[in-house]
Amino acid sequence: MKTILVPTDFSDNSMHAAQYAATLARAFNADITFVNIYTFPVVVEYEVASNMNTDLIDMQKIAELNLADFTNDFRSRTNFTAERISKIAEYGIVGYDIIEKAESIKADMIVMGTKGAHNFLERWLGTNAQKIVKSAHCPVWIIPEGCKLEYPQNILYAADFKEDESLAISLLLDIANPLGATCKVVHVHEYFEPNVGHAIEATIGRLEDEFEDENITFKNIDREDVVEGLEKYIEGYNPDVLAFAIHEKSFLERIFEISTTNHFVQEAKWPILTFPKLNGATKLTTI
Repeated sequence: MKTILVPTDFSDNSMHAAQYAATLARAFNADITFVNIYTFPVVVEYEVASNMNTDLIDMQKIAELNLADFTNDFRSRTNFTAERISKIAEYGIVGYDIIEKAESIKADMIVMGTKGAHNFLERWLGTNAQKIVKSAHCPVWIIPEGCKLEYPQNILYAADFKEDESLAISLLLDIANPLGATCKVVHVHEYFEPNVGHAIEATIGRLEDEFEDENITFKNIDREDVVEGLEKYIEGYNPDVLAFAIHEKSFLERIFEISTTNHFVQEAKWPILTFPKLNGATKLTTI
């Protein structure tokens, strides 16, 4: 049995992500664990929090009550059985403790919501989402608030061919096949890079042979700028899910560093699926 961890702050957006997680859970025959990490309010400089322990106890009770209400609302929307739901409410640091909980319960996936960064708080939440994506040892789904709650049919994997793509594609297919989804692998390179085209075509040929029996296709395109070229291709292809492999200097690493393209994570139209760094990745267990 698989486990999907769903962080929640009890917002409408986290409920939307939880409903998407329910869709995935049915396809993977998985349980769901809701996690709420709450943080003690910031105390102004020199102010003494004399009742901190009492306040933390009260915050724990409030978090547990909110989590129970959230779970009941989730069940009423999805008809997900109570026996397949676990709840964790703890004091901590959002990004760090979600990763720690995912590892402690051996989560197979993390499914979390995000939304456009219109103010400081939302940018902070977006930063936490980025930390989780970059540190998780399991696949992470980032669910924008407007995406459809249905099985994805087309997954676009943006590959940079800098790591073991055979392993990355195997991880992708472990997720895509139970969903009945078609996969497309696209690689974008800068057209002025010397002698790159032939090497890429050779790599694509090898991957096509290796995965010839799978529902997957490959495409290489050259553009003046890799990130902008990828953005335009995604706009035209309009996938149901956009997938990235996370490793040093990967496409998503570059996107995180370029402010003009942060909408991929914080304002995306599509769910984003990320894989952990490939040198530490393992295949998902058999369903």
